[in-house]
Amino acid sequence: MLFGKDLLDILPFRDADVCDYVRGITKSEITRREPHHHADFAIEVIAEAEDLYAALAEDMYGRIVAAGEEGRAFVAIFPVGPTGQYPLLAEKINEAKTDLSHVQFFFMDEYAYEDGSTIDKASAWSFERIADERFFSQINEGLRPDGGQVHFPGPDNINAYDEMVLEASDGQGAEVVYGGIGWSGHFAFWDPHLWAEFGGEEHHWRQARAAHVRLHPMTILHNSLRAGGDWTSIPPCAYTIGPRLFLTARYRSFWCDAYMGSGMSWQRFVTRLATHGPVTPLVPASYLQALPGKVTVLGAVAEDIGGPSVSWQ
Repeated sequence: MLFGKDLLDILPFRDADVCDYVRGITKSEITRREPHHHADFAIEVIAEAEDLYAALAEDMYGRIVAAGEEGRAFVAIFPVGPTGQYPLLAEKINEAKTDLSHVQFFFMDEYAYEDGSTIDKASAWSFERIADERFFSQINEGLRPDGGQVHFPGPDNINAYDEMVLEASDGQGAEVVYGGIGWSGHFAFWDPHLWAEFGGEEHHWRQARAAHVRLHPMTILHNSLRAGGDWTSIPPCAYTIGPRLFLTARYRSFWCDAYMGSGMSWQRFVTRLATHGPVTPLVPASYLQALPGKVTVLGAVAEDIGGPSVSWQ
């Protein structure tokens, strides 16, 4: 007799043939194009973490400066993860005394609870606190953006967050969405189980706005890796951008840096699935392939999946 309810439905994507295919993609093959890739979609590998964060800081800085020189607003959606680029970006801004008055910083998500309250901003888990510590507080005071230029989704603005981005960009949408790929296949905190809310209607899913959402179990476990595996410390919900803002941005710049040391990375499989598998709401980040953008992968994340290995080796 088999004891226990079948819990395989916790895994968002399980097509065996697809999983076999992406599992077999070697490091040397990870940048190859698939027939369904958008003409302006690309994958790059950067070997060392310090070079990856430097490249990301330069990408952000270059777009900020270009917009200023062209006399237009720079409206972008920023992540808290990866974060290694932010001290470097602050250095560039300080060294060049860069004017940031034309920049609107929209962040993609923040932790929350079932009752709609957001995590205490004093908490070490707060994305707003992390962004301030790693970036905004490191910008010289005379150059630092004011409070009206920095936005996090929350209960007071979630119903208008999409419109806030559109208004700031004169109706064009974000110039770029920065981010990473989660273990569940999410972008921001838009997890795969949310697809069940849309009755199989992809059109409605694609139009989904920023929302208060319950996190997928894989996302809670993924984030618990930063707390010694203590899943009880992770807030169960979040405020997050949805597919509408992600898909209508003019460009997507995603960076996969989740290397844990000792040869271990939880991101190797999902990066391949999101960049070489089918485009499906069951892997929300897979839409990267169908739109202008680029995924940059740390060398240690791009390594062959192989396995099994053990963490103490």
